Amino acid sequence: MNLLRGVGRLLLGGYFIIEGAKAIKAPQEYAPVAGPIRERFVPLVQRVLPPEASAYVPEKSTTLVRANGALSVVGGLGMATGLGRRGAAALAAASLLPHVLAFDPRAGDPDDKAVQRGVLVRNLALLGAALVVSQDTAGQPSLAWKASDARRRLSSEAERTATAIAKQGRRTKAQVKREARALKREAHLRARLARTSIEGALS
Repeated sequence: MNLLRGVGRLLLGGYFIIEGAKAIKAPQEYAPVAGPIRERFVPLVQRVLPPEASAYVPEKSTTLVRANGALSVVGGLGMATGLGRRGAAALAAASLLPHVLAFDPRAGDPDDKAVQRGVLVRNLALLGAALVVSQDTAGQPSLAWKASDARRRLSSEAERTATAIAKQGRRTKAQVKREARALKREAHLRARLARTSIEGALS
């Protein structure tokens, strides 16, 4: 199973490495697609970020393409090598978001639309695969599961302790009653003995 995981990550990561390298080497090929995304999201990001940070947001489409290509390469390398594979898969998934958002069902003729739909389906499938890898723990329990299991164990232990204390309390109460009855019987017995002794002395 670990071998299959490794092969799957290698194949998936190889795609992101190749596509990212293409974007870095020839960003002008992807610039027309990145243009609408830049016009839509770059002003929004610049408004959200502080002024000192928004100045570093690239505004050229080619720069954005190169940055996204670098993100894809880093994510692909992480998945292929297994180094930080979950975080790398998240980066690879993030690098696909511009490609998914760039899809415009109204653009082009019917033949182009069919091609674009095929590309969209492929990108969505790759995005889903990258998201799956980002959550893959290689058969080991995740931190969230460990925390949940620890809470469950503590809760069960607390319930067992409370039940034991309650049982001990019930046992203690019953024991006190038994001891009280024994003392009462002993007191009656001593009283009878004393009365018998007194009667014998008087007779």
